[in-house]
Amino acid sequence: MDVEICINSDDGENLRRDVSSAWSGGAARIELCSAMHLDGLTPSPDSIASARDAFRDRPGLMVMIRPRGGDFYYSAQEIATMLRQIEIAARQGADGVVIGVLRKKDDCVDVRAMRLLLGAARNEGLAVTFHRAVDATPDPLATLEKLSELGVDRILSSGVRWGAAGGAVQGMETLSNMTARSRQVEIIIGGGVGPANARRIVDGITLSRKRVSLHAYSSVLVNGVVNKDNVRALVAAAESSGF
Repeated sequence: MDVEICINSDDGENLRRDVSSAWSGGAARIELCSAMHLDGLTPSPDSIASARDAFRDRPGLMVMIRPRGGDFYYSAQEIATMLRQIEIAARQGADGVVIGVLRKKDDCVDVRAMRLLLGAARNEGLAVTFHRAVDATPDPLATLEKLSELGVDRILSSGVRWGAAGGAVQGMETLSNMTARSRQVEIIIGGGVGPANARRIVDGITLSRKRVSLHAYSSVLVNGVVNKDNVRALVAAAESSGF
C-alpha cells in the first residue's frame, strides 16, 4: 500500500528538506501544493523543479492544479489558467497533476472542463488525481463512476462531506463502498490519516484487494516540518496491514 505525503511549498528554504524527508521515509508519492491554509493551490514553477530534484528518480511527484481557494466552480478563464499550469508542471518534471472541477448548479463533476484538463494532462504524459472535490459532490459513489468513465487514475477522499468535521476514521463506510466499486481507479484515503490510526483505518475498510493508498499531511509534521521518522512510521503501518 503506497503512502503519499502532502508537501507545502510555501517555505522555499524548507521545501527541499521536506521533500527529501518524505523520500527518505519511504513515501511513494508527494502531492506538492502551495497555500495549505487555503486547502492547497498550484505551486510555483521553481517549487516544482526543486521538488523534482529532491524527490530524485522516484516517479511520484503529483502537483496540485488549483488557481484559487474557495469552491470548485471555475470560469473559462480559470480553466485556461489551469491548462497552462498543467503544461508548466509537466515541463518542470511532474509525474502527475491533482485537479477537480464541479458544476455550480448541482455540485456534480463538470464533465466538459474535466475532459479539457484530462486531455491536457494526457498530452503531457501525466497521471491524474481527482482531489477532495469528490467529497463536495452530492453522491461520491456516482461521482466515482463518472470519473472512472472519464479515465481518472486516482481519487482522493476522506469519506466525509467536504467542510464537515471528521476524517477518514469517520468516513470508513463511504470509503469501503468506494473501494468496492472502484474497478481500475485507485482510491487515496486522506483526512486525518497518520501513523497512529492508519492500521485502524485500513482494517476498518473493505478493501477487496483493490488499488488503495494513504495520504497524510499534518500527522507527519514536527514544528511545521516533515519528519522522516513519522513518514517511515506511516509507511510501516501501511505495510503491516498486509494489503
